[in-house]
This record gives sequence, C-alpha cells and structure tokens, in this order.
Amino acid sequence: MSGRRVLVTGSSGQLGGEICRQLAAAGHQVVGLDRVAGPATTAPGDVADRALMAELVARVDAVVHSASLHAPHVATHSRADFIATNVTGTLALLELAAAAGHRRFVYTSTTSVFGNAMVPRDAAVWVTEELEPEPRDIYDLSKLSAEALCRLIAAESRMAVTILRTSRFYDEGPERVAIHRLHRGGDVRDIAAAHLLALGREAPGCELFIVSGRSPFRPSDTAELLRDARAVIRRRLPDAEAWFARRGWALPDRIDRVYDIDRAERVLGYRPRFDFTSLFAGDGSLMP
Repeated sequence: MSGRRVLVTGSSGQLGGEICRQLAAAGHQVVGLDRVAGPATTAPGDVADRALMAELVARVDAVVHSASLHAPHVATHSRADFIATNVTGTLALLELAAAAGHRRFVYTSTTSVFGNAMVPRDAAVWVTEELEPEPRDIYDLSKLSAEALCRLIAAESRMAVTILRTSRFYDEGPERVAIHRLHRGGDVRDIAAAHLLALGREAPGCELFIVSGRSPFRPSDTAELLRDARAVIRRRLPDAEAWFARRGWALPDRIDRVYDIDRAERVLGYRPRFDFTSLFAGDGSLMP
C-alpha cells in the first residue's frame, strides 16, 4: 500500500489524528474530516452532510471512518443523535464509497458492542470475535448496527470492508491505563497502526478484528483471573508486582475479561509495540 488518497473521518480525535499522522508519514495523501478543528483536519464538516461526503469521497480512493458519538455522549445526546451520526452517517459513507468504485473501507468499531456478554460468571470472559454481542445502550446498538451495514454493503459491492473493534486507548491516568493494558486496553499508536494494516489488505468481503494490546494471559487462566488475578500476574509477569509497588500501585485482585487479538495478529500481521510488557522494557510509555 503506497500513495493512496485516504479520507479519515474524526481526524481531530485522538485516534483519527494518529491515523492521519501515520498515513502521512507513510506517504499517503490524507483528507481529514471533523466538526472540530484540529491539526489533521483539512475538511471541516459533519458525516451527516451527505453532499459534503460525496464531494470528499470523490477526491479519494479509500475511507477510514473513525468519527463517532461515543459512550460518554449517552448522557449528553439523544438516541436520535446516535442513529444520525453512527448509523445513517456510516451508511451514507459506505454507499458513496461503493458507488465511487472504492476498493477499501475501514470502519472503527468498539469492543463495547459485546456489552453484557462480557459480564463474568464463573470465570473471566475470553473475548474473541466469535463472542455474541449483547449491547447495553444506544452507543453499543448504534455501532453494532453500523457493523451490519458494513457487511451489507460489502456483500452488495466490490468494496472490501474491514471492521476493527478497538479496545480502550484513551488516557484514564497512568495506573488505570497500565492495568487495562494487561487485559483490555491498547495504545492509540498501535490501534492506529492496525488501521493502516487493514487499508493495505485486499481481501474481498467484510472482515472483523479485535485490536488491543497483547495480553500475557491464556484461556486456561480465566477462572483464576476472576478469583485471584494477582496470583496469575505473578506467574505470567514475575516483575509486575515490584514495578507496580515502586509507583505506589497495587495489582488488581480481579480481572473480568481478556481481549484476544490472535486473529488480528495472524491475518492482519498486527504487532502491538506498546503493550504492557513494553512498559518494563523502557521502550514504551503509558500514553504517547
């Protein structure tokens, strides 16, 4: 993949901005769309503006759609707002890109769509792409609906669509970020890199991948993770407890889920550089 013209929606957001940065560094021409001004945003506007989307789609040959209303917006926006942005806006982009003859479309979804399916019972939930989502709110429902539209348009057109269910990658404070990197969080630089890998893949149809940090845990650990996570961490990462203690932090005593990135590693060639173990090596940071 080289020299593409790519529309990135949500370009003023943390992830969208990083995607734009990595694309530009790789030699691609980037059109950044966002309602909010930002360093990577060259086209101010809203994904709900179909006329503007048609104009921008005609200028590029691939789309990365990361713009979205997110979970925090549930308290500030109506359900209709979520449908307009996350569902109708996504449908418009998909239809316009397919009609323009685009071959690649990457959609940024979220592991939040799994919803109540991630609530543990007797063991931590091992989260793979095969886990059946049980959405909890309008955010989950709207993102899951947009995924269904991705599959529909991919089946009806020659456009290959990749859905990336991304884990938590925003700043929640160093201790919380470090804990999440153990089992359910990633670094925005790695998450963005997964989008570039997806753009470079030419597989037909619609594909789905979970992208997160690489967890040190294994499926055989799930029962113990729920009742005594510290014991598992001590076994899998012997230096972690001392590393936490030097910062005045405590290891979590319970872990309720683990995101499995095996498919993304095998198929996309995804290799997260800034997972939990990179913190020990000194070649990573909690946030970029």
